[in-house]
Amino acid sequence: RYPRSAERSHQEGIAYVRFTVDRQGNVLSSQVDRSSGYPGLDQETLATVRRASPVPPPPSAIQGDPIDVVVPVVFSLR
Repeated sequence: RYPRSAERSHQEGIAYVRFTVDRQGNVLSSQVDRSSGYPGLDQETLATVRRASPVPPPPSAIQGDPIDVVVPVVFSLR
């Protein structure tokens, strides 16, 4: 979801979020790994991860429990 205040201010950016998931896909923790430069976009990035939990379970080919994942979240007004 694009934060309204960020949309009105024409803020765009990419926030990288690091989150940890267990073998069932439950998000155990999350943090902004690299900021978009805008606090509102960074906050929405974390909210997106919370709303998405649980995510699809990691494939068995990926070892570990829990597993750290870093994903870019793009905010673009185009």
